[in-house]
Amino acid sequence: MSIPISSADFRRATGMFPSLQPLATSGNLITAIAVVIGGISGSKRSDRVPVSYRVLASVRSLETALPPIWIASPEDSRIKHRNIYRAREVCPFNGRKMPTLCWGDTPKAWRGTATAERGLANLLEAVRQVLANVNPDSPAR
Repeated sequence: MSIPISSADFRRATGMFPSLQPLATSGNLITAIAVVIGGISGSKRSDRVPVSYRVLASVRSLETALPPIWIASPEDSRIKHRNIYRAREVCPFNGRKMPTLCWGDTPKAWRGTATAERGLANLLEAVRQVLANVNPDSPAR
């Protein structure tokens, strides 16, 4: 089953993430988003230099799984964060290879969350938490 995001869910998430923008729509439903989320440089635990990440994501199937999170900026060569894979896959939104977020164990926690809680605001908060912390064991970088 695929349920894109309603305008009401989008407005609620915009309250927490003011830069949130629809990237793609289907009728009155939002199917993909773009947003700037604050994180850290994250090359090691002590690397807490603030960095703003512009991320892109499909939101078609949040009730079943976390989507790939594409990092649109900063550019791949400037990213040091241990939880971000180098550009190796083609982003469906722009047709270019772009870095992606390493979710680690987050998908397991997402599946254990009540379906009603698997909304856009919680997705973006999960992204924020990954970008605001460093997993030194991450295979990404």
